[in-house]
Amino acid sequence: MLGRSGIDYTYNQQRAEFTIHNWGGRIMLGSGDKPSSLIGVNCAWCGIDEPFIQKKEVFDQMTARVRHPDAKHREIFLTGTPEEINHWGYEMTNNTDIDLGVVVGSTLDNKYLPEQYKRNLLSAYSDAQIDAYVHGKFVNLTQGRVYSEFNRQDHVVPRPDLRNAGLPIELAQDYNVDYASCLAYFRGADFIHVFKEYREMNTNTYQMAELIKKDFPNVTVISDASGSARKSSAVKSDHAIMNDSGFDLKAPRRNPAVRDRVNSVQKLIRDGNFSCENTPNLVMDLEMNVWRLGDIDKRDPKQTHLSDALGYACNYYFPSVVKKAYSVKW
Repeated sequence: MLGRSGIDYTYNQQRAEFTIHNWGGRIMLGSGDKPSSLIGVNCAWCGIDEPFIQKKEVFDQMTARVRHPDAKHREIFLTGTPEEINHWGYEMTNNTDIDLGVVVGSTLDNKYLPEQYKRNLLSAYSDAQIDAYVHGKFVNLTQGRVYSEFNRQDHVVPRPDLRNAGLPIELAQDYNVDYASCLAYFRGADFIHVFKEYREMNTNTYQMAELIKKDFPNVTVISDASGSARKSSAVKSDHAIMNDSGFDLKAPRRNPAVRDRVNSVQKLIRDGNFSCENTPNLVMDLEMNVWRLGDIDKRDPKQTHLSDALGYACNYYFPSVVKKAYSVKW
């Protein structure tokens, strides 16, 4: 963008800093992962992307940094989607002592987006998610049930018709010592039907591989990306153990955001493309998992693992729409 605009600049990759020679200015890039790393600069302005999924210290630090003596105007701008607004964000946006302006834009107003893309957006989400992701409204999606679209009356359904339909049987796995979890499912062109669950305490991936292999040898296993890392407690990674046991291991290069994974499950359920049978612990997960502080509540060690495994498979084959495409500004 700078080059096409005829702006004379240099970029210091080590410091992540642009020097703009036309007007003797600097643009510095920083990370909110470590708020302390933002100390020591004087800025005329600052922009923070997705501020309300970050620590308040990031905002406080930049408030202290926007103090350049030569700046005619000092400003902080925040951009993001409002569905994950946390306590400090809520307090700040309702603080009448702050000179605060809010600009909300709906993705549907973007005339450059194809109409089919807009229709896909509207079909991908629930009404509350559409309000947040598409229209940019202040909607709290971080409380209540995680898998709110699920109910056992509609989705716990025996499917004997699938036994001889020639559909692939696959596994979705979540690696743990307590509780190691795995699901066996039929996968169609647009649906997943789970028909068996494994949930073992005090075990490891070697033992789980042997257990599962007795029922489903040499099938595809969908896993999360973290299984590629070798742990200090094992010579091999979880992925390597499953591959060496004869399974065809598939996993993304990096894990999707928790909310994107949940959205993939929710969309399948909402569209009538998910069902299960003989899976009491998965049903308990889908009924009992709740949000806590913007993330899935994992305080009960017996819960979340089977639904996490389901999410890996759903997101791998049927990913939800990527939120970064949405045109929403604070």
